[in-house]
Amino acid sequence: MADEKKMKLTFLSKQELDCPVCENSFKKEELLSGGGRMNAGDLTKELHRTYLPTNKFGAVYPLLYPVIVCPSCYYASYPSDFDNMKGDRLQALKKGTGDRKTAMNSLFPDLDFNQSRRLQEGISSYAFASMCYESGTNDMAPTFKQAMSCLRAAWLCMDLHGEEKGENYDYLAHVFYRKAAFFYGRVVELEQKGEESVEGLSHLGPDLDNNYGFDGVLYLSGYLEYKYGQRSNPERRGKQLAKARATVSRIVGMGKSSKAKPTAILELSRDLHKLIKEELDELGVET
Repeated sequence: MADEKKMKLTFLSKQELDCPVCENSFKKEELLSGGGRMNAGDLTKELHRTYLPTNKFGAVYPLLYPVIVCPSCYYASYPSDFDNMKGDRLQALKKGTGDRKTAMNSLFPDLDFNQSRRLQEGISSYAFASMCYESGTNDMAPTFKQAMSCLRAAWLCMDLHGEEKGENYDYLAHVFYRKAAFFYGRVVELEQKGEESVEGLSHLGPDLDNNYGFDGVLYLSGYLEYKYGQRSNPERRGKQLAKARATVSRIVGMGKSSKAKPTAILELSRDLHKLIKEELDELGVET
């Protein structure tokens, strides 16, 4: 029993949660910490922390667990918002139950949030969260949470692609990357217009370890547009890249790194700023 406990990766919360949409009661799966469960690897250009498999636990994916998902109706949100959907917004979520149940069915017909989460449940949890935050109030910063959810879904799709090559999960990742690019761009636009703010959020990720704050949002808005934005229309591409470069300039224009602006985000932003300028030059767009 002692050895079995040591090898355990997750546990179920002691307190049951009551779904505000369908009133189903369930427990949330949580990741145990320590014990050599996680072996942190490199930070990618997408500000994603990779983890190396260990001999004891194999591959561990911490991103499988942050989103609460009702196993019955697939209502999904981050913990701080789970009980805060009310009134007309709650009714919209109830009406959308069928859409959520069919959204991922063709991709993952055996989803089961009553069992330990696999990559399939992890990806779906973020897809459902993105759908549910369409009903979120402005104080939840729903657009940002849609952006972060789509980006994390893309990362997990690439993890699943690594495990099951030939199933086109890299294509699914690209779909989520494109969605993330759109939403991160919207977050910046809404912030500039004063229509939706992320100021009240304590962690802007995008991953679980480092919090890159709004600089991370600005960087990802530019990076995702540069990497995953459309390329079929050169004129539109130029306009979108010019906007992305202006967004990234808000980071690099401040100059030196600091506690609030770590070296990593500053260096990545400078590199991105240069890459965007080079492509704009190739497109003949004046900068």
